[in-house]
Order: sequence, then structure tokens, then C-alpha cells
Amino acid sequence: MKKMIILLIVISFQIYSQINSIKGIVIDSESKLPLQLANLIVKGSSLGTSTNKEGKFSLSGNFEDKDSLVVSFVGYKKIEIPIYDFKSDGLLIILEKIFLPSQTILIEASVGKKGITPISFDKISKEEIQKDYIVQDIPNYLSQLPSTTFYSENGNGIGYNYLSIRGFDQRRISVSINGIPQNDPEDHNVYWLDFPDLLASTELIQVQRGSGSGVVGYPAIGGSINIITSPFSEKPKFDLSASYGSYNTRKYSASFSSGLIDNKYSVYTKLSQILSEGYREKSWSKFNSYHLSIVRYDDKLTSQLNLFGGPISDGLAYNGIAKFAVKDKELRKDNYSYWENDSTGKNYSYTLDRREDEIENFSQPHFELLNEYQIDDKLKLNSALFLVLGSGFFDYDGSWTIPDYGYDDYFRLKLNGFDSTMIPKNALIRAQVENKQFGWIPKFSFDHDNGQLIIGGEFRIHRSEHWGNINYAENLPAGITKDYQYYFYNGAKDIIGGFIHESYNLNENINLLGELQLAYHQYRLYNEKYLGNDFSISDLFLNPRLGVNYKFNENQNVFISLARVTREPRLKNYYDAAESSAGELPQFDLNLDGSYNYNSPLVKPETMNDLELGLSHQSNNLTFNFNLYYMLFENEIVKNGKVDRFGQPITGNVDQTTHTGIEFSFILKPFDYLEIFGNASYSRNTISEGKHYLSETESIDISGNKISGFPEFLSNLGIQFNYSNILLKLNAKYVGEFYSDNFDDNLKDYLINFPDFVEYNDNKNEAYFVVDFHGSYEFNLFDGLTNSRLFLQVNNLFDNLYSAYAIGKEYFPAAERNFIAGIQLGL
Repeated sequence: MKKMIILLIVISFQIYSQINSIKGIVIDSESKLPLQLANLIVKGSSLGTSTNKEGKFSLSGNFEDKDSLVVSFVGYKKIEIPIYDFKSDGLLIILEKIFLPSQTILIEASVGKKGITPISFDKISKEEIQKDYIVQDIPNYLSQLPSTTFYSENGNGIGYNYLSIRGFDQRRISVSINGIPQNDPEDHNVYWLDFPDLLASTELIQVQRGSGSGVVGYPAIGGSINIITSPFSEKPKFDLSASYGSYNTRKYSASFSSGLIDNKYSVYTKLSQILSEGYREKSWSKFNSYHLSIVRYDDKLTSQLNLFGGPISDGLAYNGIAKFAVKDKELRKDNYSYWENDSTGKNYSYTLDRREDEIENFSQPHFELLNEYQIDDKLKLNSALFLVLGSGFFDYDGSWTIPDYGYDDYFRLKLNGFDSTMIPKNALIRAQVENKQFGWIPKFSFDHDNGQLIIGGEFRIHRSEHWGNINYAENLPAGITKDYQYYFYNGAKDIIGGFIHESYNLNENINLLGELQLAYHQYRLYNEKYLGNDFSISDLFLNPRLGVNYKFNENQNVFISLARVTREPRLKNYYDAAESSAGELPQFDLNLDGSYNYNSPLVKPETMNDLELGLSHQSNNLTFNFNLYYMLFENEIVKNGKVDRFGQPITGNVDQTTHTGIEFSFILKPFDYLEIFGNASYSRNTISEGKHYLSETESIDISGNKISGFPEFLSNLGIQFNYSNILLKLNAKYVGEFYSDNFDDNLKDYLINFPDFVEYNDNKNEAYFVVDFHGSYEFNLFDGLTNSRLFLQVNNLFDNLYSAYAIGKEYFPAAERNFIAGIQLGL
């Protein structure tokens, strides 16, 4: 009887405690702001509701202990909560933001997870970008990261800008936008000015340091940059902004986001224009930008269409200045198309001013169709179809080399009665480029019990057309018009590849990473109209990467990774067909009959073995990372201290090199409103064995020398104050000295032994220190107007005169103290 009474009491208590209603609030994990119209549904039923504008909800029903509530919101990770977790006073539900499904083409495989993925990397979120981005180009914006530097041809960071990671230039940095490779297939470079103002539409940037096969595109040597554009917002939004700064720099932009329409569609569009007269003379810029994105969400399929790019025009400034002019406030602004130093290296012996009509016009729209299909709970398919079209020209002065442009027998131009002593003058040369690239990147992702397996492919086709003509010149012979092309050729690149990527959780503490990329690349140069060279070069590359991450606890982890990377030279290394009139020849061995053996190129692919070791700590108030790396190269492709006609470095192989380094970074948050951050790196970059060739038979032994362009020491130290509506940020950067060529401190000896070869007597870019400031104030002008702010940025606060980079005798000065200020109004 007593047992029966106890049983009745228990049953009565269970009936009494049965949950009939639940309530709570849903917020964003980062901003802590409420999420309106989040969906909540009882699993396996039609019972559900959504949150109000305050993120609150309430739901009534006869719930059972086994019931659970599924909470979802577009752009956030879906979670499932047992009903018995709800209390009478409600539950705080925190949703973590994820990438929109259509943006995850490459996310799982190459965007790392802190404390889990065994690579060294940094992430910059949309919220961080919106705080301090105004008009900076991407290399400038990323230059505060560990082991990262940049330089600008025109001095003020608008135009042609170049990024280095660990000293490796951007030709050996793998860059992707939405998982689609951006390195030029022929040249390997990244031309950031072809997608101006992209940061305004960016959701996330991840910068990985060191090697890796990537998974698509070119394998990373110095590092990789993954840019994810996801400009959609949960609510309708309209922004207007305008800014003005030094050198008559201006930016105007307007953007609109529709928010979620019928829980199915979202649209984003942006137009902007960046104008600047440039720091150096005649280095103006006019960059127009557009971005259109449309996304549709279905139950299992997400589809997104992206169109972005912009027609750009600018005044050319691709030559540096002499070193003696770096500290001269007037001479450092000079922009010569050609110059020579005198014998002392302290004065110019000859200069040719840049002409007003030396300009560039180019447009390169990007079309992307991204799809994600959720086949089942564990398997999904991602697909990226893309098309990139490029068309444009640059005009440059050719007076000093006009005899090379087709007026002698060497160039096979026959002009009856032409007097070869009558040299055309005041020539303006036009170099035209037309290219198109299209491809498909499919990827299957399988979530299994202990991790994730990703298998994918890459199919890309690139075609180009290059030609040059004499746009204008005095004393041209009869019959020569603007239509005459002194060089013409077609280029092509076919890429077929596949990859497999496995992230395996051995247990709660150990994560294993295995990755393998197999890629077939084929160059072709054909239809060279005047010299008739026609060849193709194909290579098959196998690039593996292995890594182990050990997680001590939720805050500390250590990792080790090993990768072997092989990547090919650029097409110009095999044959610079645009310079054929100046005597450039295909770089291949010769057959016995004097013809070229196109199966035996003189320049070889570079191969690197990279060992990385890292340690990190993460807590609410302190984050720090410590990395060691050792890179051993065979046939590394290095700069030889000379530039071509267009200011680009000339490169070639050296037999063996080593790169070793230490990196450290930290973020300290003593208070919620105060952040102190910094990083430092020290590296040694040495040619273990190599020669610098003066001719086919004569060379300089450069074994043991330091490699050009690699500063040994880099550091950043900054402080950020973010309280209420005020943001203040100060960053100090130090870059150590480095050499402009591979002659190290032996340059003076080479000058004595090879006086006709080296045309300068100083090859050291001096160390520099620069401090930048950013401040902003957010406000609401009146009801309905949100996300408005005033902002001010001051670069080179202490007005230091320095060169940010050097190649041979060319030094590229950075602008003096300069500012930009503006306003953004949000509706």
C-alpha cells in the first residue's frame, strides 16, 4: 500500500510538471543582437512559431520529454534543443553565424577552424572590415597581419598594389574569391585593381601562411588568401557613403540589400567609384565598381548568382625611383618612364618624364553561379560555374627603344626604301590584352562519425590574345598605321585537377588532416604571327599535405604539418613573346639543327618541402599564436634584380634555397572596450646553392647569399578602443631592411669584377617604421536612419620618408602623411 501511494505521488508530480508552454529569446553569437523572424518548430510536428523584432518567442502545446525544438535562421547554424531544457523564465538561445550555403564551395576544405585545423592562419570577419575599411586596397588592408607586407606603385595604396607573405610575392600566394581561383593563369599575378572596393562586399577573409596544396587553383607557396563575399542582410538596408582625402582622393558608393523576401530570395547590389590623383606624378586612378548578387533558398537547394568587377583607368607609374631620391620630398614623387643614375648613384644622369598619355584602360567582369544541394543529412554537393572576361590596353612611351619595334631585318619587316637611320620619335606604344577564362569546380562533402571527407574537381580553360602596335610616332615610314602590330600571339592554359581532403577526429583531443591534390596543367603559345614560335608545355603535379592537431583543452592546442608543393613557372619564363622584337628568345634547349626543343625548357618548376609547428592559446581575454617553419626549395623561382619594360621583376631558378622563421601574434583584451594586439616574425632566407647567369657561358656564384625581397624582421603593435559609439585604432609597423637583388653585401665586389653588368652601387632597402590611425563615430541621425558613421584615417602619422619595396635599382616610395575622411548614412 505504501508503494502504491509513492507511485501515485510520482505520477501526479510528472503530470503536474508536464510542460505546456515554452518561451525565450534568440540572439546573434557575435553581436548579441536579437534575431527577428527566426524559425522555431517542434521536431516531427507542424507546431512552430517565429521571433518578434526583439528576438522573443512563446509557444504553447502539450510537450513530451522526448520532444525537441529546432531553431533556424538563414545564414546561421541550425540547432536542436530538448524541451526539458526550457525553464519557466525562458531560455536564451544563441545562434552562430555561418556562410550562406552557396558560399561554401571551398569553406570546409580551406577555411580553418581555430584550435582544430593544423595550419597557421588569421581570419577577418565582416564586422571587423566594416569598422575600419574606407578605401584601402586588399594588400594594404591585410598588411597588419603577421609576416605580411605590401607596396604600392603610385605610393598611396590606390592602383597597382602588391602583397607579400613571409616575403613571398603574390605570384606564389594562392588567392580565391568564393572558392574560385584568381591568380592569372599565364602570369600567376593577382591584379587587385580589377575588382575595386571588393572589401565592401566581403563576409570573411582568411589568410593562411605557409604551404598547402590549396584544393583548387595554384598551390600555396607563401600562403593563401580566401575571400568570401556574402553581402546579404537579414533586413532591408540601404547605405550611402562619401569620403575625401589627400591627393584629391574621393570615394562615392551606394549599396542596397533587400533582406529576405518571402523567406526565399535575397538581392544585393552596390555601385561605387574611387578617384585619386595619386601620390606620385601622373599616377591618377579612376576605378568604377559594381556588385550584384541574387540568392534563392529552396528546401535542399541554394542557388546564387554573382556579378562583380568594374571598368578601371589609371595613369601608369610602374617604375621606381633611385635610392638617393627616397628621402627627398620632391624627387620621390617623380614618375619617370626611363632614367639612369650617374656613376656616384647620387644623381640622375638621364631622365625621361612620364607622358600624360601613358595610361591604362581595363575591364574584367566576374560571373559566378554557385549552387549547393543537400542530398541527405550527411552528403551535399557544391558546384561553382564561373566566367571571367578581360579586355583592355596600356599605352607607354617607347621613344628610347623604337629601333626594337620592327624596323630592321631581325624583326622580319621588309619596307622598300625605308632609311634605317631615320629613327621614329615620340613613339607611344599600345599593348593590348584580351582574355577569357571559364570553368567548373564541383565538390562533394560527406560528414561521417569521426569527421568530414571532401572530394572535388577543377576544370578551367583560359584563352588570351596579346598584341602591340605603334599607337603614335613621328617619322613613321609610309604604310605603317596604328593597325600595324609589331607582335601578336595567342596564349592558352588548360587545368584539370582533383582533390581529396579528410579531416578526421581520432578522439576528442587529436585531429588528423590529410589532403592530396592532383593537377594537370598545360600551357600553349601559338599563332605568333611574325616569328612563328608555337609550343605547348604540360605538367602533372601531385601535392600532398598532412597535419596533426592536439587539443590540450578548450583553450590550448599544438599542431604539426608537412607539405610538399610543386608549381610551374609563368609563361613569360618560357618565352616573353612581347619582347621578341628586342631579341628575347624562347628559353629551351636547342636541337642539333638549331631549332628549339620544346620538350626541354631551361626554366624548371619549383618544389618546396614545408614543415610547420604551431602552438596557440585562446581565452576570453587573451589569444596568442606561436609558429615555427622550415622550407626547403629545389629550383626556387627568385627575382634576379632586374625589371622588364613594364617594371615587373625578371625571375629565374636557383638550385636550392632554405627559408626558416619564427612567428608570434597576440590579442589582449583587458576590458571589453580595449584591445591590444601585435605580431612579430623573424626569418632567414638563403640561397644554399645557386648562380646568377650573365650569359650562357658566364655566371656569378651567389651561394650563401640572402634572397632579395625578404626582410628578416617584421612587427606590428596596435591598440583599439571601442566604447559605446566610438572606435579609435592605432597601429605601428616595423619592417626590417632587405636586399633588392641576390648579391647581398657582395655587390661592391661584383661591381669591381663585372663593371659592365651591375648599373647601381646600393642594393639595400632600409628598414622603416610607420604608424597609422583610424577613428570613427557611429550615430543615428534620426529615427529610421541606422548604421551611420563618421570616420577619419591618417596614414604615416609621423610623416616618415621611406621606400616600401625595391627591385634592383628601383625603389618604390610610400606616401608622406595623408588622410581620408568621410560619412556613411544607413537606412
